[in-house]
Amino acid sequence: MLASLALRTSSTGRALAQETPPATPAVPQLVDTEQRLGPFSVSGQSFTVKLRKKRLVAGNQVNLGEALASLEVDDAAGNAVYQETFPYEAGDGRFARSTSASARLLSGYRGTALAIRFAEQPASTPANESWLVLGLANGKLASFGAPLPLGQDPGMAQGGVLTGVMVRGGIGVQSLASTAEAMEFRVWSGNFYVLVPVHVDWTSGKWSEGEQCFELFEGNLRPKGCNLHVEVSPQPRESDVTYAQLNATTEENRYTAQQVAIRPDSKVEFLQTRALVKWTPSGTHFAGDFSDVWLQVRVDGKQGWAHGEQDFAALGLPLRGAP
Repeated sequence: MLASLALRTSSTGRALAQETPPATPAVPQLVDTEQRLGPFSVSGQSFTVKLRKKRLVAGNQVNLGEALASLEVDDAAGNAVYQETFPYEAGDGRFARSTSASARLLSGYRGTALAIRFAEQPASTPANESWLVLGLANGKLASFGAPLPLGQDPGMAQGGVLTGVMVRGGIGVQSLASTAEAMEFRVWSGNFYVLVPVHVDWTSGKWSEGEQCFELFEGNLRPKGCNLHVEVSPQPRESDVTYAQLNATTEENRYTAQQVAIRPDSKVEFLQTRALVKWTPSGTHFAGDFSDVWLQVRVDGKQGWAHGEQDFAALGLPLRGAP
């Protein structure tokens, strides 16, 4: 940057040029901010979520980023019924580590809960998303925790009895009967959102997996992903043509697979996914982990199952952290 020039007068009256040093850039500062979400009505009671953040600002008040420092859930009287703090790291004019949060209602026909979603940056894994679900149990707001494995809680199945249903390629296991409500919970897989079936017992403040699927392999049953609904927001495709391999089933077979060209004007329909889902608890938070992920698509009328990051990227769904 060029320094500016100023004039000063010598003892003889001659004007002399004097160099003015450049201004020192302002050091970014951390500023405390607060955001309120809600109020949310959970089973007839009102709650507000307070997000206390650290904002990194430059000298001209330019926002360089925010990081969640603490979270508080207050009842209608303003009393804190849940509190949590979060680590963050700032340096060189940016946040090297931060967490963001949002909140929404998980609503069913028989009850509601407060679902708070967290996203970490930088992402330790592409599925950098975790959840805290709070519902009323015995009149108090409490964490649901991670969904329980199917059949682990007798209250989720009538007498703890499960039933197997024959499905194409295997067996689906569900509760024989239950007073819990069947719902879908939206979770980020790393490429798209998956709507995972769950059963919610609003009275006890518990929930469980909605189903498990198995396949016959050499005379035995082994876990197999269930067919699940998806929500997909593909990125704009480049002008170049890309190619994806589509399989007839959720088994890779290079003899029956077809290479499909995907052009900028191609009509791409995302039908469903098949994946193994595992719920991982971490304190009051939990995350959904996906493995053996298949995506059924239809490209310009050609239908099949895509599998693997190369094919997902060709469809406009590259691996990335939760948006």
